[in-house]
Amino acid sequence: MRIDLHIHTQKCKQGDGSKRNITPEKFIEKMNKNNVKICAITNHNKFDFEEFKKIRELEPELTIFPGIELDINFKNNERKHIILICNPDSAEKFYNIFDNDCNRNYDEFSLNYNELLDKIERFSEDEIIIIPHFGDKDKKTALKKEDKEKLEKDLSKYIIILEPKLRTMGIINAHNEIALVGSDIKDWNNYIKDNLPEIKFKIDSFGKFYELASDTTNFIKNFLSGALKEKIKFKNNEDYSEIEIYNDINVIFGEKGSGKTVLIKEINNELRNIGKKVFFHEGKDYEEKYNGIKDEYEKEIEIDENKKNYLENLLNSIITYTEEKPENFVKKYKDYYQDKTSNKKSKNIKKIETNFLENISENLDELIRKGKTQVETILQTKMINNEIRKSNSEIKEELNNKLELLQQDIYLHIIAKYKKIFNITNVENILNVLKSSVQKKTGKVSRPTNIGFSKLISERTKRICDNFEFIEKLQSMKKEQKKKIGNLPNKGEVFLETKILILTENTTHYKGSKFDRSKIRVNKENIRKINNFSYKDLKKINGYFGNEINPKEFLNDIIKKDSIVTINGKEYTPSEGEKAILSISGLLENYNYDCYLFDEVERGLGNKYISEYLIPQLKKIREKGKIIVLSTHNANIAINTLPSQSIYCSYPDKNNYYIGQMYSNELIGITNGEIKIWEEQALIHLEGSEKMFSQRRNIYGI
Repeated sequence: MRIDLHIHTQKCKQGDGSKRNITPEKFIEKMNKNNVKICAITNHNKFDFEEFKKIRELEPELTIFPGIELDINFKNNERKHIILICNPDSAEKFYNIFDNDCNRNYDEFSLNYNELLDKIERFSEDEIIIIPHFGDKDKKTALKKEDKEKLEKDLSKYIIILEPKLRTMGIINAHNEIALVGSDIKDWNNYIKDNLPEIKFKIDSFGKFYELASDTTNFIKNFLSGALKEKIKFKNNEDYSEIEIYNDINVIFGEKGSGKTVLIKEINNELRNIGKKVFFHEGKDYEEKYNGIKDEYEKEIEIDENKKNYLENLLNSIITYTEEKPENFVKKYKDYYQDKTSNKKSKNIKKIETNFLENISENLDELIRKGKTQVETILQTKMINNEIRKSNSEIKEELNNKLELLQQDIYLHIIAKYKKIFNITNVENILNVLKSSVQKKTGKVSRPTNIGFSKLISERTKRICDNFEFIEKLQSMKKEQKKKIGNLPNKGEVFLETKILILTENTTHYKGSKFDRSKIRVNKENIRKINNFSYKDLKKINGYFGNEINPKEFLNDIIKKDSIVTINGKEYTPSEGEKAILSISGLLENYNYDCYLFDEVERGLGNKYISEYLIPQLKKIREKGKIIVLSTHNANIAINTLPSQSIYCSYPDKNNYYIGQMYSNELIGITNGEIKIWEEQALIHLEGSEKMFSQRRNIYGI
């Protein structure tokens, strides 16, 4: 969130450009787009009361204060610029005191110093805040050090916030004086949030802002009392203590061996016990975490075992397909028609003339394999349904019931098909037995029961269809996924590319290939025969493959899963240090967890990476309402993440913990109530120069 207490919406002076003009509607749009949550319109020597009321009416969620930028005559008649903002409850009073002259010439208007003091003193100290230009803001209009000191002395009971340039804001804050820059916008086309201070807390009233500026400790305690948090119980020596963890960033620091790891592990266990989805990262286990992230992404794309089983059935039908020689049934018919036997009894037995033409291309083994595959698919679907819809919803139960009915229908279908195959096979067998018996008794040759031609056509058609289906299903096994793992400084985004590969007749072997080099030639030849199969090959079908193929082994050889890490589309092998970075960034860009716990997150990470990637990404996760707990020795992480609270682990008082905030600069013992100074402990136990601490912005960040 951003704050801007120096905004222009109108061209007032001759030197003001027309690009400062903006309508209330467009103004609100700009504030929302740039996430500015607190603002003040401070036109030159003018407070447009009607404009202020219109903006509040259009956007009540925006915290906006009445404001004005005044020309003030200091000593030697030097004109200085001082901004005033006030409580919206006093907006009309503010207007009457500072802008009740409808004929004002904004270029020539000014107040002398004493007039300014007189007008300000008509407000109570909690109604108005003074913001003078200061130092390097502008040589002509900014107060010098002696001017500032005089103003502070003359208005000692009022809050004065200095407005310097951005580069000196942190330095001033480090010396316990509040400094805050504003946009001083000259062209609304160029209004961007990047040059505005970041404020950690959403403040919805002037009163709260006043408390923040006047008493940081009091404001933090009052404001955070309404923040979302979880109560965590943990073992503290032989007793149990309770600590509150905020839905925000919580920093744990202290000397090595002081109990930081013990505490963060206790927090991890308790968060899991209350049903939170937690990712716990220990800096020492970065390689394990890196491999874990890779494994997790790789599992998102798997070889479809159901399809593979189906392919195995098809392939088994293809490679076991054989045909009898046509002359077998031709000879039978020839013998039948050439038979001259004239046994009278045989002529009365009509079974010798019976034909049986019905054929079925499926066999019992194939039927059972297909049914098993279908049932496995149903069981997997039920498992997914139960996993995704954990509550006993009507939709979940309805789908499970329908899947059970479908499973029963599959069993009934198998039974019906089984009966049909059994009947067809056995009717033909019975007829053949009867005819054979008649022929033995009478010597009369019977008409062949089935010439075999329709059966041959049926089986050949199925063989061709199986071949086409195998090719189609095999190609449908292909899958690929490109998943971002994270970022590497100066190298770019890192991806994990996972593919299901299918060996083709054109595949060539290369270093690192997943396909077995010793089998690739034979397997390619078999794939070529499957792909090129046509009805012409039925002439030599019994020896078509020429070598024995094990369907399961063959499919395992030609269907492979492969994953590679890439940068800019090229394979890349991260170093040990880069794995540490990726183990963090891969996690930080996965927003599926409720809580993110890091024990010494800085291990293996450079300062540049921490500043430019880690801290901004932690803030992103915080904005999504996640719980973040960091155990760290790094001052940059402990300070610039703007944590809601700091937990100090005291040593040698092992397992004695102190809770507080860097904003209030105090830490309170949870068992003894003792108060320690946050900054004193941080300077000792957080690694970083004193200069880093001098750039601390209290609640603000830039």
